[in-house]
Amino acid sequence: MKNAVLNLAAFLLLASAFVACKKEKTFKDELVGHWLSAQVTVGGTDATPSYAFDLNLEESHEFSLDVTTTVPLAGKSTQSFSGDWSEDQTKKDVTLDYSNGDQKTWDIVAVSETSMTAELIENNTKYQVKFERQ
Repeated sequence: MKNAVLNLAAFLLLASAFVACKKEKTFKDELVGHWLSAQVTVGGTDATPSYAFDLNLEESHEFSLDVTTTVPLAGKSTQSFSGDWSEDQTKKDVTLDYSNGDQKTWDIVAVSETSMTAELIENNTKYQVKFERQ
């Protein structure tokens, strides 16, 4: 009986050590994945019917981004971009270094297991995209 209690105590101690050593997710871990826009706001106006973003942030710090624009009577057009990305945990932002030499830094307003909200100010216009993880 004494050995059974000692074995159980040792097992519980070992199990709690594994739980305590569980790796906490980093900012990068939260960002990596495939994201589709659910809502797009441009200058405070809902632009979701006109814009769709399909963003893939790879663990290797490479990204691909498809931006689909829908214009009445003209239809849809999609622009595809790729390059490298980096994150700044202190500033809570993501910088996309496009393969064509452009660079854009998005502020990450919120990120969770299932959603992410990112903002960019460009030419005095604020763009906000709410993404859902795929």
